[in-house]
Amino acid sequence: MVTLVEALAILGVVLSLPYLYHLVDFIWLYFLRPTTIHQYLHGAAPYALVTGATDGIGKATAAELYDLGFNLILHGRNETKMQKVIDELRARAKRDIDIRYMLADATKAGHNFDKLIEPFKDLNITLVIHNVGGSNGVQPERLVSSATYCFVAVPAFTCRQLMHIGFYYRLDDRPEEYIHNLVRWNALFPLLLTRVLLPQLRRSAKHGPVIVQFVGSLAADISPPRLPIYAASKRFLEALTRGLDNDELFFDGPTGVRFTYLAVGPVNSASMHQKPSLNTPTSERFAKAIIARTGCGRRRVAPYAMHAISQVVVEALGQRAVDYYTAEEMKVLIKHYAKSN
Repeated sequence: MVTLVEALAILGVVLSLPYLYHLVDFIWLYFLRPTTIHQYLHGAAPYALVTGATDGIGKATAAELYDLGFNLILHGRNETKMQKVIDELRARAKRDIDIRYMLADATKAGHNFDKLIEPFKDLNITLVIHNVGGSNGVQPERLVSSATYCFVAVPAFTCRQLMHIGFYYRLDDRPEEYIHNLVRWNALFPLLLTRVLLPQLRRSAKHGPVIVQFVGSLAADISPPRLPIYAASKRFLEALTRGLDNDELFFDGPTGVRFTYLAVGPVNSASMHQKPSLNTPTSERFAKAIIARTGCGRRRVAPYAMHAISQVVVEALGQRAVDYYTAEEMKVLIKHYAKSN
């Protein structure tokens, strides 16, 4: 007969199994799992398309893909910066890799997406990374992309440089055009570009796997005060990822085209001059994490291990505690910025 002590011990083991599974899964994903990025180097001249590729994460990811042997289609809005990026890539090594580009301001309306991809319609695109986006719809070149989660992940004042985004303003103080620009930048541009790319991606998937990855933000999980539009537009991408993946996998599929949402925390880049740390990788280090996690089979993944740990901590704290802490942190940061300016 089982004693009370034995019964409690068995119960303890049973209750600990999910935590043990998550620990083993974490160790496998971030430390043991071999990269599968090369499975997307298939067919005749495989291409990777990277949006928002002239700075930060997008630029660093393009460099990683170039080194791996992908031909590239890069998106940006400034031709001078784009040409500089292409020159830097071609200087990395003497290799026979094709680099093409498209120019479009993702914050603006009226793009003809069919015309935008017309020069690339016959190419074998096997990988798409939608890095385009940010937290201000008016002046995207000055602003932080996918980094607002730092309010709960790092100590006070380390994110004070974010204040120029305009955290003073409530929703009803913002112009309508600002809201349109922000939503187009983060949500509609990647959505509409993916729409016209899908038939082409399905053709590429006939001879190997194809993946589309949306760069999101852990800010979408906490919706910091003064950033509801940005957070909601990133949450939109997560829902879009699940719906599109279900379409391609179960409804008319499997077609071979898969979708992943990348949950991103603070990253040091040209637009965010936060000092690199364990929790804040450089763009180059973060790009390596994206490459390492590409094709891991998950619809949502935090490419960088410390961002995944931060997410677990925030979930453990509970929504009320996180909301209160984040709001207080925002007040302190805004007050500090007001004094320094």
